[in-house]
Amino acid sequence: MLRFPIWLLFSTAAAVAHPGGPEPLLAYDFNKEAIAENTLKPRFGPRLLLGGSPLESPPGRAGLRFTALAKPHLAEAPPEELTRCLPVREFTLAAWCSIDTARQFGAVFSSLEDNGGAERGIALGYDGSRPTVSLSTKGADDGDGKMTILRGSKPWVPGQIHQIVGTYDGTTLSLYLDGELVASSREQSGDILWPASPRIAIGGYQDSDENFPHDGRLVSVRLYPTCATADWVKHDLEHGEELRRMPVDPPPPVVPEIVVQPYLQWVTQSEATIRWETNFPCTGQVSWGEESDPSTIASDTAPSTYHEVKITGLVPEMLYYYKTLSVADGGDVLAEHRGKSLETPVSTFQTAGKQETPFGFVVLSDTQYQPKVANALAKAAWEYRPNFAVIAGDLVDAGNSKSQWTEQFFASMQPLIERVPFYPVLGNHDKDTRFYYEYMSLPSPEYFYTFSHGNAQFFMLDTNRDVRPGTEQFEWLDKQLSASKARWKICVHHQPPFSSDDDYGNDWKTPLREATLGDIKSKPLIDLYDKHAVDIVWCGHVHSYERTWMIRNGQPVEKDGTLYMVTGGGGGPLERSGPFRPGFQRYVKQGHHFCYVVVNGGTLEIQSFDIDGRLFDSTRIVKKENSGP
Repeated sequence: MLRFPIWLLFSTAAAVAHPGGPEPLLAYDFNKEAIAENTLKPRFGPRLLLGGSPLESPPGRAGLRFTALAKPHLAEAPPEELTRCLPVREFTLAAWCSIDTARQFGAVFSSLEDNGGAERGIALGYDGSRPTVSLSTKGADDGDGKMTILRGSKPWVPGQIHQIVGTYDGTTLSLYLDGELVASSREQSGDILWPASPRIAIGGYQDSDENFPHDGRLVSVRLYPTCATADWVKHDLEHGEELRRMPVDPPPPVVPEIVVQPYLQWVTQSEATIRWETNFPCTGQVSWGEESDPSTIASDTAPSTYHEVKITGLVPEMLYYYKTLSVADGGDVLAEHRGKSLETPVSTFQTAGKQETPFGFVVLSDTQYQPKVANALAKAAWEYRPNFAVIAGDLVDAGNSKSQWTEQFFASMQPLIERVPFYPVLGNHDKDTRFYYEYMSLPSPEYFYTFSHGNAQFFMLDTNRDVRPGTEQFEWLDKQLSASKARWKICVHHQPPFSSDDDYGNDWKTPLREATLGDIKSKPLIDLYDKHAVDIVWCGHVHSYERTWMIRNGQPVEKDGTLYMVTGGGGGPLERSGPFRPGFQRYVKQGHHFCYVVVNGGTLEIQSFDIDGRLFDSTRIVKKENSGP
């Protein structure tokens, strides 16, 4: 195996080769002198077509800083020439760069194809605040390629120039940040598995259907056909110490845009909260009224990027029109865009109905991971014109990733959430991060709360926390249920007390007597549901559908019990029920889905639809006034 002094080869000085080592396959140094007619002249490899112009930088700053690009910088060459620029087995991929935006799919180099299970190529970049290196090889190929995404244990600092290096020697994939080994893996082996028609993107993550340009400073990017040692990576860091000492870039000015389109929160008979997010701080405005050209103005209380406007004095069961306005002023915005107004199209919302008015709502859960699936369900759910939506947790797959909230959850749930309010609970994947609280407008403490609509009251809980007797939520729920005068009492939390899914021990590898048949942490709540005659408990967590018989004292009953439903088919990878049918199970199905519920007095009907709009299950509960379910 050939080893070479990487610090010489990665230097941005004139000498980029070493007599005892190989020349790089690709070498790009980012400076104004290398740019001509929107292309960057390489030291090695094809010319680079820039995705946009760099920002002006103070004198003495190394590299070029880019922001708000429409696409990454792309190597200009036919596929056969690009193939010759890519290593066969070993590689060292190194960059000096800064990162301004903590994207989930961030990259300073990518040559890959990642479509569902089809994964080929390599990338060097970042996931949120952590550096990453990605690799697919023939040794790990599962038929259409399998990629390892190695995520570093050490975070990068926004705006600071860092050294990021990924290496692979045919058996071990390694990742370095500022000379320190921050991750390694032996999951991949053998030759690199490349896309059939490769592309090479510098400063971005791009394949045939994904495009995530890099925001930040690029100093140099190098790709070598051999694997560097840790000592030489550290040596390269020493020779780049001047780059590390450069001042941290301040947040860059932005092209004004709406990051999250308007959505509704907490709509009652007399008020509604409208929220949206911009990438620049401003005082947002809402024009609203009963006519399609709304003219009444309500505004934020202070400039912010997270906008929250509450409209009051509304009439029950009334249709209102609204649109938002965000004016881009201040130093956060690129000079040529200051004063620009971002106005959203007119949309509508309906205030809550009176207690005796029939109403409808939708229930779904686990909208994580596959935004295309969640979007198909959201569009189908809106076709039934519900009054509101309930989401039983795991809104996103990684709650600490802001891009999953902005680019996946909120984007996928349109047009449903711009027309009706949604009421969520926390799932385990949401991770109780600040993003949940920044985006929601719910009664304090927001991880548990109650709301009413018509003759039903909903009790929203966080079963990621302890809910045993004596805990805050258990005692709160006991008092709330006891005081409730609602005809229908409905509880929502993420983990299901009853489930036949083998996540909970019910599989062929475990004796049945050891199976929990539901989440242990949420089971203490069953006593409260029995005690207060709760009608329905909706949960997610398990990515499938399950409806129980009426249950009381842990056993199926024909009446006067509680119906438990798992509706975890909102987008996550599907799961199957275990091979055993417990007595509580009435209906089980694998598939992405949502539930549509209508209530009229003492009649409640539930219809369950798959992603193609087919009805696959339905039930009706009829109860007399002041009786149990």
